Amino acid sequence: MRPIRSESRQRGLTLTELMLVIMLSLVVMLGAGTIYRGVDHTFRTNTRKLVAQKESSLLSTVISRRVRTASNFMIYDVADRTAPVDAGNGLALLDGNGVVTYRLEWDNTNQTLADSTGARVTAMNLQNLLFSADPVSPKTVRYVYQTYDGIGNLVDIQSAASLRN
Repeated sequence: MRPIRSESRQRGLTLTELMLVIMLSLVVMLGAGTIYRGVDHTFRTNTRKLVAQKESSLLSTVISRRVRTASNFMIYDVADRTAPVDAGNGLALLDGNGVVTYRLEWDNTNQTLADSTGARVTAMNLQNLLFSADPVSPKTVRYVYQTYDGIGNLVDIQSAASLRN
């Protein structure tokens, strides 16, 4: 008769093999986590940049449309709406009779551009907004402001809008 027991010497995993598998798994998980964090950071940064670009484009569109409907404009400082200046943080849009029909003003409290009703024109925060008349084309208003990019740096934005008439 033959013995029922097998004579193979398999004993399972040794402690050394088990520790090696755990260490390799840990290295792979740490690498995957690092890659994930890098991709996530890049995605969030690019998303913030895209939002800032869209907001800047929207702001330029709003200002351009408003300026095109006016017959003339007056630039002033918000502190004194009646005194025209060469460069200021307020823009009054005038009809053919010289009556103010719409205002765009720097709102220091909310750090944004506000319209005649005091409502924000854009959701983004702005810095150092300044309107000025174009020295070459007197029917063109230039505006410059700063906004934050995706990583918190201030970016200069310059644009212009012309009267239609």
